[in-house]
Amino acid sequence: MVKRKFVEGQSYQFRYVKKVSLDEDFFVFEDFAGERYLIPAYYYKNYGFEYEALINCTVTRIDCSGKVSLEPEHPFYKLGSTYDFHFKGLDISEEEDYNKYSGSFRKRKVYELIVLDIYGNEHTVSPYEWQKRKNYHPRYISCRILKIIKGHFQLINNESVTEPRKKRLGFFNGNL
Repeated sequence: MVKRKFVEGQSYQFRYVKKVSLDEDFFVFEDFAGERYLIPAYYYKNYGFEYEALINCTVTRIDCSGKVSLEPEHPFYKLGSTYDFHFKGLDISEEEDYNKYSGSFRKRKVYELIVLDIYGNEHTVSPYEWQKRKNYHPRYISCRILKIIKGHFQLINNESVTEPRKKRLGFFNGNL
């Protein structure tokens, strides 16, 4: 059998074969040449793979030994698309920055909006300055999906500050 040559970043179709349990659970995918690939089931438990179904997967990495890492296409969310995610809360933490010239540390606040996808999984997104208020509590946050890695999203805040949106969010009611 000739081994198929893959290119990182490209999508290919794989057939879902089965779920196996070793030390942990894995999904088994097979390419058209009959080569099989394991992906950890933990990250993709909500994907609902069906036996013998063809699944589009992106080759995310090929290491020096030839091991291929796959990212199956999400059944609901698509790369580059914008969705309204349920707002869960605002996380405020402190980090220390080191200044190599003065040898001193400076504390700074780090803000992250926590949002939920349709399965209830948490994701974080950087807020705009006007979203960094403790009493900011919208129902949804509009986000664009930049990347999906192991079922987790890298999101871009897609909220705009247009007048109708400000009004809907309560900017003119003194709520924020």
